[in-house]
Amino acid sequence: MTASIYQQSIDKQRVIITGGQSGLITNMVRHVLTSNQRKYDFFSDGQLESFLTDAPVLIIEAQHQLADYHHHILLLTDNPTGELKELEKIADATPKGGIIIYPELNKELKALATRERPDVQVIPYNIYKHEKQQNKTILITSTNEKFPIALNTTNELACVGAARELLKKIGISSGQFYRAVSTFQS
Repeated sequence: MTASIYQQSIDKQRVIITGGQSGLITNMVRHVLTSNQRKYDFFSDGQLESFLTDAPVLIIEAQHQLADYHHHILLLTDNPTGELKELEKIADATPKGGIIIYPELNKELKALATRERPDVQVIPYNIYKHEKQQNKTILITSTNEKFPIALNTTNELACVGAARELLKKIGISSGQFYRAVSTFQS
């Protein structure tokens, strides 16, 4: 099935999201893309949401057989579900011009992601800048704009950081991101 997905998506930008937080990040990414009327296809470990369309991007939430997808962007989340050796192979398979996004505070994944690979961009993510006001979480942008969000925990706010870094790389502007993520419910 995974080889078939690759063959059907050869002209798409393929994004793999993997690890313990992959479900929340994937849902957030899909919400933001849908909110901005951006076309994408979605595949999750053996479950194709629908037949592949003419969308330019394929979002893959997967924990197994990651090498079969021939990714362009690899987003690693905390609590990886696979062996680090397997993740290292996948990271090493990132093509020239590809991107690896990783949690900066996870020492193992940081070491894995930042290992020298020719022409691969490495992008860390962290807990997103925020403040608490009357038991509500408010995201704070680089221009000090504020957007309330329905997420509260440290893990959820790290997922916001991961989703933001990924979405920047597939063409979602800051304004598009903040407007959409402020309506996201986990």
